[in-house]
Amino acid sequence: MARCGVVKPCRGNVTAQDDTESLPAVIDTTSTSLSTVEMSSAAGEEDLPSPFADIPALVHDHSYLPVRFDGLVDNALVYISGFVVRRALKKLSCDVCRASLVTHASSAIKDQSYHLLALKNNGGLVIPSEGTVKVVRAAEWVIRQASGSTKRSQPIKLLEVVYIVRKRIGLEDVFVLGEHIGETQYGIDSHHHMLLKLIVSLFLKLRLHHIAKVTNLRLQSNNMRQKHNKTVLFKGH
Repeated sequence: MARCGVVKPCRGNVTAQDDTESLPAVIDTTSTSLSTVEMSSAAGEEDLPSPFADIPALVHDHSYLPVRFDGLVDNALVYISGFVVRRALKKLSCDVCRASLVTHASSAIKDQSYHLLALKNNGGLVIPSEGTVKVVRAAEWVIRQASGSTKRSQPIKLLEVVYIVRKRIGLEDVFVLGEHIGETQYGIDSHHHMLLKLIVSLFLKLRLHHIAKVTNLRLQSNNMRQKHNKTVLFKGH
């Protein structure tokens, strides 16, 4: 307070008890720490770029699912695609759209993905077209990605699968409809979008049933009722 110009009174409530004076703080300019010198010299130099500056820009969400499935899964998807096409043909009335979902057995022999279907086919199986199989592969990729996500609490929805499948396929005419794509139903959806949504919906329904069955079997694996049912007890196993 004395340094700020306050004069001590001779009498009153704050009368000074003695003649002690406060000493002003003096900065010793002769001795400077080594750290201060290093910091001042470093501040004068040019700032070096940080090696961690661009890490957030380089690291993105990455999916470790394969872009193309192995031979076993691919053959199974082709086989299931034939079943999906059989269901889809019952709901389609457009002949051009119906023809775009199937192909000849002779053209499918060259593709290794049709090997299982060729072995199982005795003349009554439906041979799916290449575009149909491509849509089913994309839908399977989306379903596996959603099933493997630990942050997901709700089951995957049809509109979400259709959106991602359309995004993965892009503007490619997978069903080889040509000018028939321009024809719309009620002026809203094109036949291309209608076919894609129909194939994805039928495949998703089939896969959800399979996922539910596998989950139930896993949960009931330790159930005594499942092990000692009436059939097992009757046969005496």
